[in-house]
Amino acid sequence: MLAAILCLCLACLGCSKKAEIAPFAPDNSMAYDQGDFSSSENNGYAPQEGANDEARQDILAGRKVIRNVELTVQTLDFDAFTQGMDSKIASCGGYVQSNVTGRDRYQRGSSLRTASMTVRIPADRLDEFLSTVEGLGNVIMKVENVNDVTESYIDAEARLASLRTEYETLLGLLEKAESLEAVITLQDRLSDVRYEIESYESRIRSYDSQIQYSTVKLEISEVERETAAEEETFGQEVKRRFSESMEDIGYGFTRFGAWLLGDFPVILLLLLLIVGIPALIVILIVRASKKKKAKRLKAAETDKTVSAKE
Repeated sequence: MLAAILCLCLACLGCSKKAEIAPFAPDNSMAYDQGDFSSSENNGYAPQEGANDEARQDILAGRKVIRNVELTVQTLDFDAFTQGMDSKIASCGGYVQSNVTGRDRYQRGSSLRTASMTVRIPADRLDEFLSTVEGLGNVIMKVENVNDVTESYIDAEARLASLRTEYETLLGLLEKAESLEAVITLQDRLSDVRYEIESYESRIRSYDSQIQYSTVKLEISEVERETAAEEETFGQEVKRRFSESMEDIGYGFTRFGAWLLGDFPVILLLLLLIVGIPALIVILIVRASKKKKAKRLKAAETDKTVSAKE
């Protein structure tokens, strides 16, 4: 009964809520066409997902675009990969901005190397360079960031042109100024305008540098087995795991033999300490027991001899 009453109350509350909300339902006559508005962020040029590189280049033609890429790459031959990278960077007209190489992983008796590189590549050769990297190693992660700065670039150029015009006007007024107060005011304004001009010139140079040369960050890892690019089937996974297990067993026996032979002096010393010391203690205890027994026998014989004389 309580459950039935509770359900009835909830139903009544639901009906009352619907009645309260109904008057505020949106009127379809007030709807607007979203196609009349465009996002200022995309600027109507963002490529559709799945568009090929040529279509993207056509869409971005004439825009001020900054392209940056981050890659995580695996390689079985670290030296061959880095040599191929250096050759391709040089042929593309790029340069290495930073390169940090280290040996921080140890597997199967060899120290695996890693590298963190930042490379600047001409924007028109970026796709060619990325294709070469994908051919040299196993790319397991790729992140590309496309930033359109066209509007900001145009605004900076317009503002710079306006400031230069103002600067020339102020110079003309300064030549005609007659009072000291006017001269000081004009010089102060000229200083401010000159600072703004240098700031906008620096911003435009930074834009030009980033637009003309894309930044590629690479995290390179030397591995013994590359991560599969595609999902494995059941049979492929079983075969791979079996092969890896056999390799691990063989590697384990090899490492055990190397450890046993290489550390044999230490192992021998430990055995002597572990086995020799208890054995020495047993020997000493046995000898002491034998001495005590011999003393008791000698004492017993002496007592017999004394008794016989008496």
